[in-house]
Amino acid sequence: MGQFLFGKVLQVFKAGVLLGAVSCILFVPGLKAENSRPFVIPALQEWKGGDGYWRSSCRLVLDPRYAAELNPVANTFAEDLAVMFGRKYKVAEGVSACSGDIFLTLAGKETEENREKYYLDVSDRMVLTGATTQAVFWGTRTILQMMEQYDGAVPQGVAVDWPNYPKRGFMLDVGRKFVPIGFLRDYVKIMSYYKMNCFQIHLNDNGFKKFYGNDWSQTPAAFRLESTVFPGLATEGAHYSKKEFVELQMLAEQYGVTVLPEIDVPAHSLAFTRYKPEIASKEYGEDHLDLFNPETYLFLDSLFAEYLGGENPVFRGKEVHIGTDEYDNSDPNVVEKFRFFTDYYIKYVEGFGKKAVAWGALTHARGDLPVKSDEVLLDIWYNGYADPFEMAELGFGLVNVACSQLYIIPLTALYYHDYLNIEWIFNNWEPYMFDDRIFSRNDRRVKGGMFAVWNDYIGNGITFKDIHHRAYPAMQTLSLKMWTGAVDDLSFARFDSCRRALSEAPGVNIGAKVKTMDGKVLQVSKLKRNQKL
Repeated sequence: MGQFLFGKVLQVFKAGVLLGAVSCILFVPGLKAENSRPFVIPALQEWKGGDGYWRSSCRLVLDPRYAAELNPVANTFAEDLAVMFGRKYKVAEGVSACSGDIFLTLAGKETEENREKYYLDVSDRMVLTGATTQAVFWGTRTILQMMEQYDGAVPQGVAVDWPNYPKRGFMLDVGRKFVPIGFLRDYVKIMSYYKMNCFQIHLNDNGFKKFYGNDWSQTPAAFRLESTVFPGLATEGAHYSKKEFVELQMLAEQYGVTVLPEIDVPAHSLAFTRYKPEIASKEYGEDHLDLFNPETYLFLDSLFAEYLGGENPVFRGKEVHIGTDEYDNSDPNVVEKFRFFTDYYIKYVEGFGKKAVAWGALTHARGDLPVKSDEVLLDIWYNGYADPFEMAELGFGLVNVACSQLYIIPLTALYYHDYLNIEWIFNNWEPYMFDDRIFSRNDRRVKGGMFAVWNDYIGNGITFKDIHHRAYPAMQTLSLKMWTGAVDDLSFARFDSCRRALSEAPGVNIGAKVKTMDGKVLQVSKLKRNQKL
């Protein structure tokens, strides 16, 4: 691996990168390798240690051939460095990299395999290389984590790093628990810091009728995104404006994260039937849309088109989630209509140039009518609803969201988890494991994984900080498992201890953690009478 890395770095410089940028490259004969693999989350795939430490000159140097592409990455990196370490970093181009500099460049042609792969060579200066700006950006997250732990320094050595899976996600149910837009913005940065790249936002949902006297009129329901086509559809005082949601997605793009908006239909849809009662199912309850009513399709066509249409659509990303979770399957005729509905909205979303994502339900709704599977992702949450082997054979891409392992329901031990069992996940789970359905580790039909926070119990007093207390350790753990997988030389005890020392993200501190040299926040040797602290 070392000779391969040496060759890669050397090729970059022979191709015309400023030759002054590197005066000493690792892996020369006789070089003593001492530095062990530094702890970062997710763990580095490959590392060859050098001897000594890099220390900063507060300068980022860009390869002039790629300055336009790399400037956004460098500017975000400089902002984060300033926030974390209180030192202003200069972004420079057209100069030779010197001792203490960080040199950013691009090399190689983008492929599916190297889209997120980066090379980091640390001597008295750093050289960070990738085939894409996304790859280089992930390298900057690694550098930040190293600097955070080594008081601004970085161990010398060479790393090659890449993810095992392209989809590494977190789903948050804001339909049943509204959280401020600022929390979503912070979570974009947290996800980015740990190289998680898909933030699924579940925009509508409702409570369980049984908790509200079996009365639909008393059951809470909400849709959280402003609609100008259907004024009053969004929950008053507890929704996001279109402008806020667009800005959230733009922030995510800056940080290498995709926001995946979810409109969950045709079940979980009480917010829509309350707005338009005639589209509610009379047989299966008001949280089910009537699949046989043409008005249902007219309403949903207009709703999706509001966010997908125009030159600057509200849903900016390449993927849109159409729900399809937990519709009644007691009548075979309804099953066939559900399959028609699913196929219809997959193709409807694709008509706007997007790709569709849906909850896996086609084993639960097994039938005759074909549903488009090519270039469609399924969130596999329960094998009884969608058997992953069966779905893979049909041609769907799979995202592992196994409810038995990856669902958080705050403040309940009745089903799923109040907190994920991160030790079990660390030691036993990877995305190719769907409970008793185990794929091979390299099966490309498995696109990755995601964990979810479902706020099933409305009004239980849970705050967004309580959500964070549950989601953050899961984020750190699953980041490792989705990017690197098992790590032979990293025990859970060490991981659990070291992860606690890392920041949530540059400038983010939802948990209000205070770092001090001795671990103390305040010490008073003697209190005076009436002294206020």
